[in-house]
Amino acid sequence: MQKWTKNMMDNNKYLSVKALTKYLKYKFDQDPYLRRVFVTGELSNVKHHTNGHIYFALKDGQSVIRGVMFRSSAGKLTYNPEEGQKVLIEGRISIFEMNGQYQIYAEDIQMDGIGQLFEQLEKDKKALAGKGYFDPRHKKALPKYPEHIAIVSSATSAAVKDMITTFERRYPLVRLTLLNTLVQGPESRQDVIRKLRQADTLGVDVILLARGGGSIEDLWTFNEKEVALEVFGTRTPVVTGVGHETDTTLVDHVSDLRAPTPTAAAELTVPFHQDIAERLKETGLKITRNRMQAIQSGKQALLPLSGYYKFKTPALLYDQQTEKLIVQKDKLSNSFNRQFTDHAHSLSRLKSTLTHLSPMPDIKRERNRLAVMNEDLDDAVEAVNRDFRQKLLSRIDMLDSLSPSAVLKRGYSYTVKDGDVVKNARDVEKNEVITSHFLKGSIISKVIEVKKDE
Repeated sequence: MQKWTKNMMDNNKYLSVKALTKYLKYKFDQDPYLRRVFVTGELSNVKHHTNGHIYFALKDGQSVIRGVMFRSSAGKLTYNPEEGQKVLIEGRISIFEMNGQYQIYAEDIQMDGIGQLFEQLEKDKKALAGKGYFDPRHKKALPKYPEHIAIVSSATSAAVKDMITTFERRYPLVRLTLLNTLVQGPESRQDVIRKLRQADTLGVDVILLARGGGSIEDLWTFNEKEVALEVFGTRTPVVTGVGHETDTTLVDHVSDLRAPTPTAAAELTVPFHQDIAERLKETGLKITRNRMQAIQSGKQALLPLSGYYKFKTPALLYDQQTEKLIVQKDKLSNSFNRQFTDHAHSLSRLKSTLTHLSPMPDIKRERNRLAVMNEDLDDAVEAVNRDFRQKLLSRIDMLDSLSPSAVLKRGYSYTVKDGDVVKNARDVEKNEVITSHFLKGSIISKVIEVKKDE
């Protein structure tokens, strides 16, 4: 009995799992450092529940913590959390009593740094693809044998050295122009754009935009939308070789040819000179073979004719033709002379006819008549002029006799007051000024006395 009682007393000091879990949850909930935490990590096992909640795990390569975001907070997100995204989470830490695990209750989730860049990259991809910038119909064809290539890359990079070595090994005939360019860092975007525009004005056959391998941050310049648009807008074909084979940037989608590496870009841009030499050799052999076959065919065709008697005596081939030519020449000469004589006779007859029908005698006769009529007309005009001249002189004499000037010549004068001719003494008053006009000159007078007698 004592032993049983002792066991009962000992059992009272043990806690149930539920009680312990509640106690720990209470401690978590009361800890001010756990009420508001900021955690960064990578999302995994993301599940979007039909009720609107989001369940996930957050890891950083060393540890994992479970998390949940309730519908009230998830509805405020501006993007859709997905597997592999690096995020910044704001929330609180507590224990889920059913399984005793501590987890983070997220109130806000934001993309962290490169994650935001990837989100923007996806938007840019969709936008450019929607406008057809990725369509093969926009891809410009590369020349088979380029003479001049512009390399837009860092002059000090190992990638550039590898490309130059590749060009020298594969196609030493090509001329290279290296435009030293910033390929990473805050100023690299504008520098790449400037160098692409410069390369597009050089009249080169191909522009090679390249960069060696690196982290995604190092390669991010080639994911910029502005750089991709510049690549798309160049008149010159653009080949891109950015990073390693697994790296695909935004410029790779809009370029005319994407190479997995800078060295591969150089190889794809130019042919291998040994291949050209082999093709030339094969072509030469083919031409020689075809010519030999043509000669043999010609020989076979001429062989049956080699026994023809006219070929043994070549003069037989052209003697008769020469004689026929002489006969035809004589016929042509006779025909020409005959036609010339006929045309000469016809021309003589036409000349006689034209002489008989010529209007020249009538023209000469009418010309004489016209001369006589002109003389008669001149005489008539002269007589009319004399008559009119005589009449004009008579009328001039008559006008002179009636002219006031003629009257003035006889010693008369006329008087004017205020511009009007004075006809009656009654029209003038004492002390008024009058003007008397004579044949030569005039007199201005002041009236002393007016005699108004009839």
